[in-house]
Amino acid sequence: MKIDVLGCGSAFSRQQNTSAIRVIDRQKRQWLIDCGPTIPRALWQRNLEINEIDALYFTHVHPDHCTGLTALLNHWKSFQRRKPLIIWSQREQRPVLMQLASLANWPQAELGFPIEWRDSEAAFHWQGWQIHTAFTHHEIPNLALRIETDGCTLFYSGDGRPTAESIALMHNADLAFQECASLTALGSDASHGDFPDCLALYQQLHLPALGLYHCNDAALAALAEACASYPGLFLSEDGRQFDLLTQQAAHYG
Repeated sequence: MKIDVLGCGSAFSRQQNTSAIRVIDRQKRQWLIDCGPTIPRALWQRNLEINEIDALYFTHVHPDHCTGLTALLNHWKSFQRRKPLIIWSQREQRPVLMQLASLANWPQAELGFPIEWRDSEAAFHWQGWQIHTAFTHHEIPNLALRIETDGCTLFYSGDGRPTAESIALMHNADLAFQECASLTALGSDASHGDFPDCLALYQQLHLPALGLYHCNDAALAALAEACASYPGLFLSEDGRQFDLLTQQAAHYG
């Protein structure tokens, strides 16, 4: 399993792309997880072939996680994508995504390739991948996910403060990404993660690698310094790539 960090910034970051990752298995099958406004550009910079991405998964539909869908679908339509696309989302949030998709080819109805809309369930399978999801504590329902394929395990939180259910998905992950908005502790009712909680999870779960992301710009330098004392705890960066099969990390560009 390979992971390409397309973006790791907060909603209004001036320094980083909005948060999203690309997951690629040994057979070159690919998922895009979230698609905020700056993510289509990040994909175009990688010169991907228009049929490479098989599926999209949306953790939730806050604008910084979904509004790039219109531009991405419009690009694929403009360059004659024909490969069917799967989009997983929470059923209740799907109307937002369908509106974004319809704008990609407005006023016409067809994109030129079919979209299959699927519900994000607590557990499901795709092409040999095993996927589990769990809610975090966030302003709107957000589904963190765990992906197991190629003998590797990835955890990605989306937005929100960890819950007992999302923490359970982190156990034994080879690589985990947890949203961390603040260096200092936030209230227990906060809808974002913080560094003290992330550090506790890293230590208690004995995670080999935990990346903090979706951090406020003002906290980035201090968070990077705080992570430096812990070998597997790191501040995520746009363009960073991981190969869990070889346990190697690289940087795009």
